[in-house]
Amino acid sequence: MFETEYQALSQGELGGAQYSMTKDMNMAELAARFEESGRKLARALMKVRLSQDPRTDPIDPTCRQCQGKLRVQEHAQRRLLNTAIGEIEYHRAYGVCDRCGHTAAPLDEALGIPSFGPSVEVMRKISHAATTARSFGMAADILKEHAGIELSAKQVRVNGEAEGARVAAARAREVELFRKGEKIAGPSAACDLIVVTADGGRVQTRQKEKDEEGGVWKEDKVGAIYDASPRKDPAARDAEEYDGAKALTKTYAATMQSWDEFGWMLCVEAHKRGYAEAKEKLFISDGAQSLRTFRQDHFPEATFILDWYHAVEHLSDCGKAAFGENTEECVAWYKRVKKKLWLGNLDGVIESIKKESTRVGKPQPKEHEGSPRVILHRNIGYFSDNRDGMDYPRFRAEGWPIGSGVAEGAVKQFGMRLKGSEKFWNGFGFGPGAEEMLALCALHRSEDGRWQEYWRRRAQPGARQAAA
Repeated sequence: MFETEYQALSQGELGGAQYSMTKDMNMAELAARFEESGRKLARALMKVRLSQDPRTDPIDPTCRQCQGKLRVQEHAQRRLLNTAIGEIEYHRAYGVCDRCGHTAAPLDEALGIPSFGPSVEVMRKISHAATTARSFGMAADILKEHAGIELSAKQVRVNGEAEGARVAAARAREVELFRKGEKIAGPSAACDLIVVTADGGRVQTRQKEKDEEGGVWKEDKVGAIYDASPRKDPAARDAEEYDGAKALTKTYAATMQSWDEFGWMLCVEAHKRGYAEAKEKLFISDGAQSLRTFRQDHFPEATFILDWYHAVEHLSDCGKAAFGENTEECVAWYKRVKKKLWLGNLDGVIESIKKESTRVGKPQPKEHEGSPRVILHRNIGYFSDNRDGMDYPRFRAEGWPIGSGVAEGAVKQFGMRLKGSEKFWNGFGFGPGAEEMLALCALHRSEDGRWQEYWRRRAQPGARQAAA
């Protein structure tokens, strides 16, 4: 039928009528007209297809949950479904299993149609807009302009957070199984190098203390796993400039939960990427105590690298504290001690800070954290506690990365979506909100094709029950 129509159109047999009806339209108006005609035709075809499906009202339906008999309660229940080609009305049988209590429409289950809400392809568009736009209001505008889907900002939020809840629930099941000892399947071939890196950001929540105005800023945790192919180069030990192995495929995990809970999430993510079989393993982060504990508890096998840029930032703070910002003495001291750090003279670095701390004096009880005495004193501990992660000459010779820019960049990317003085989220355990959006953002930003795979599986028959 359609081949005949297309042939007639291409040969101009229907062209005259089309021209007479549309001769006063410009190209944009023509495109809009024919696009809508195509959508109308697609909806009509879909309605016919659904009405002819024998599963619309099967003779002896079975329950997908327990394989018992599904007792039909309505033989032609009406449903309106929001799809990528517009809203479609169709009728299908709906029933209940007396054995297990499962309720279902056999046609919906067979075609992978969600039991409520829009179709999977529409939910994918909503989720994409919800994660990539700066706000749910902007996401609603994008959906209307580019997909013809008209939803309010609240509807986008509800749907986006609901999908994020599915993702978070699936992640929680993986973590639970991993903690019970189940092995996580990784790639077939071992990676040369797997890098784990993590950092914290801030999200404003609705939870607050009594009589407190505004919301409370709480920490979100963001981790990245990536593979790399380092090239050993002994000459790099003394090199003045260094790039290190570049991140290849990056994947992410993010949460509002505790660092310990996040550790299990990131462990699962790392094992998915081949952490257990990798030839070399690294953990790169700043020297915060929370991250030191995090690394020791969950990634003890990995070689620790203190992010180079954090290390030199701490040296800069020490120089300013000892000599004053932008003074000649500060600049000269910073350059001299930075070179010691670059060349691996950690004893020299710590002694240089101790010398200036002694000259400035010991901190007084309850002295302000920003005072020069406190800064210098605390950095003695900072460089002493993290010295195992500052063997930069060795790291360069191995060809390893020495910066945690991937994690810091991820925190900024996630922050662009969740952070803002005007954005208030439910914290973890207080209803859908930041936790669900972080899970959805991590899924979308991962570079291994899991976003596409997730939606492919989501559209399969039976996926509705598995994801719920």
